[in-house]
Amino acid sequence: MCTRRGLWLPVLVCVLAMSCKPQPTEAPAPKAQPVDVSSGTVLERLFPLQDQHVYQYLTESDAGEGMLMARVTRIDAAHGNLQMSGNTKSFEYVADGVVLQRKGAAPVYVLKTPLAVGTSWRGEHGGVVKIITVNAIIEVPAGRYTGCAQTLEERGGDRPLRVATTFCPGAGIVLLEAASGAHMERAALKSYGPPVEIGPDGVSVSK
Repeated sequence: MCTRRGLWLPVLVCVLAMSCKPQPTEAPAPKAQPVDVSSGTVLERLFPLQDQHVYQYLTESDAGEGMLMARVTRIDAAHGNLQMSGNTKSFEYVADGVVLQRKGAAPVYVLKTPLAVGTSWRGEHGGVVKIITVNAIIEVPAGRYTGCAQTLEERGGDRPLRVATTFCPGAGIVLLEAASGAHMERAALKSYGPPVEIGPDGVSVSK
């Protein structure tokens, strides 16, 4: 079975390790037309939820390397989900940012305006999140990105934690790095976009 990794991923929740056993094949669901909507909010460009897009991340941790995948489902202009291995995280675009909705707990911001160095808020993991740059240039397996915003969540106490997240225009989260004591984890974007299907006539991109 896939190993669940809940230490640090603010958005993605299940690492699909290379050693995961194959799952039974299910009949494909009928194709639905992608939901093409926009919230019109300032921060959607840094955290886009494009319906049916699939994200793949290469991961590194003390346990080794792996892969992490998520699929986007856009509900309407203001709401969308990230789904992975039976887990779903729900997000809402609001006037001053992007919010993660949580069952049994208060919602928390993923990103918050003003998009400026020093803007801060309470994070998902109980620490304080701060925007540390809004014009980063970064290279990951998926490519080179400019104009990126980076946040850092820091939590002290008996369970210290540092989570750095990089958001890039049009792509969303391209890099996640976390450290807790001597342990570290990292996820770098490998690819994203509509799912690719291999049909009888070759490779085609699902619309």
